[in-house]
Amino acid sequence: MIRMKKTPIIVLALGIVLSINSCRKHYEATEQDMADYGWLLFEKAVSKSDYTDSKEWFLKSVNEDTTYMDGYNGLGWSFGKLTDIDSSIYFFETGLRFSPSIYDTTNIRFELLAGLCFANNAKGLDVAAIAWGDSLIEDGLSSGLATIKWVFTHNNSNSKNKINHLDLRVTMAASNFAISEFSKSVNHIQSILTELSGSTTFNPDVNLVSGRAELAVWIDSLSTILSNQ
Repeated sequence: MIRMKKTPIIVLALGIVLSINSCRKHYEATEQDMADYGWLLFEKAVSKSDYTDSKEWFLKSVNEDTTYMDGYNGLGWSFGKLTDIDSSIYFFETGLRFSPSIYDTTNIRFELLAGLCFANNAKGLDVAAIAWGDSLIEDGLSSGLATIKWVFTHNNSNSKNKINHLDLRVTMAASNFAISEFSKSVNHIQSILTELSGSTTFNPDVNLVSGRAELAVWIDSLSTILSNQ
């Protein structure tokens, strides 16, 4: 019986396999991939340790590309959730020095400005909180928006609180109140009430102690209401 030689067939098959493998590209995670995973953890966080995990991925993102704006955005929000306000402010401000990636689909600058408003208010730096909030509102108007309707694009899926422009306004109202800019504080509360109910008759006389007390009650009440919606 004649036996066929298998060696040429084996060599040919091996050559095909090697050719296919050589065509495969080695994939490495980009700074955007790392930030995206950080946001995934952030949005699904159920405990403080989850924000520590998201922070680590954002750190990897900016280590990969030190100019990646959304990586700093994620760091600012993660440190804010971890109540490390100084670090939160630092990373928000750092992010503003850079430009968004061509692949970004959200207005990252708005999120950085909003974060700075919230963080500075939390630290008691009310003048700075107002300035950053005003910057967001002015940026929105200059972008052609009749009114700023900013919404945070990475709200936590496990939380009732969906952070948006109303949270920004009540935060600014609180900071305005803290530095005795009562009329400006009233304007923010009126804007919130008008959006929530369609109109408002709220107009306390802030020249009177009773009017300022009424304003303070509304700021506190709306802060509670907005934190649950």
